[in-house]
Amino acid sequence: MAYAGYREPGLGGMAVRAAGRADTFHVLDVTVACADARRVREAVARCPLAGVVRCEPLLHGCSSQEDDAPRVRLMVRLPLSSYAAVLHGLIETVPSGEIGRLIGWREHLARCVSRHGR
Repeated sequence: MAYAGYREPGLGGMAVRAAGRADTFHVLDVTVACADARRVREAVARCPLAGVVRCEPLLHGCSSQEDDAPRVRLMVRLPLSSYAAVLHGLIETVPSGEIGRLIGWREHLARCVSRHGR
């Protein structure tokens, strides 16, 4: 499977309307071992209006860790007001994870379109 997508509970349309416009959200890439992905999703779900919107399994050659454990890239959607809480939760949950760059929601959508040709 090259792609797995899902939405965490609480990320429905009501959350978007409560937070304001959808483009106020940002996306943070987090890379962790597959075995840690569930704990990361749970930690992110505890943060206000944040949740994992996409999970991509990575090939072993993409791993920058010394072990050969299968890894995944989780794309976390969050408002900037939750950024510190999300980072704190990630660091406490999986200190060996890799935190990527923070991008805007529109840039994330454009990146997904260019990757999959839609």
